Amino acid sequence: MHCTFCNNQIPKGTGELYVLHDGTVFAFCSGKCKKNHVKLKREGRLVRWTNKGLVLSSEKKEEEKKDSALAKEIEKKIAEKKEAKK
Repeated sequence: MHCTFCNNQIPKGTGELYVLHDGTVFAFCSGKCKKNHVKLKREGRLVRWTNKGLVLSSEKKEEEKKDSALAKEIEKKIAEKKEAKK
C-alpha cells in the first residue's frame, strides 16, 4: 500500500487509515503526512520533501537549464569575437 500524501511504500502493519464520512479512505505512512494532508490541506505533489514533489521539482530543474534569448545573444557575440581573433 502507498501513502496518499507522499507516495511512499507503507510496510504491512504500520501506518494509519483515515476514513471520511463519504467512505473515502486515505492511507498515511506517518503523522507528518496525515497532518499535512488533513489538517493543513496541502497537496503532496506541491511539497518538496515528498516523492511526488521530487519528481515535479526535477522536471522544473530541466526546464530551468534552457537559456534565455539574452543569454543566447551573449554566447553568439562571444563566439563571433573568438572567430574574429583567429
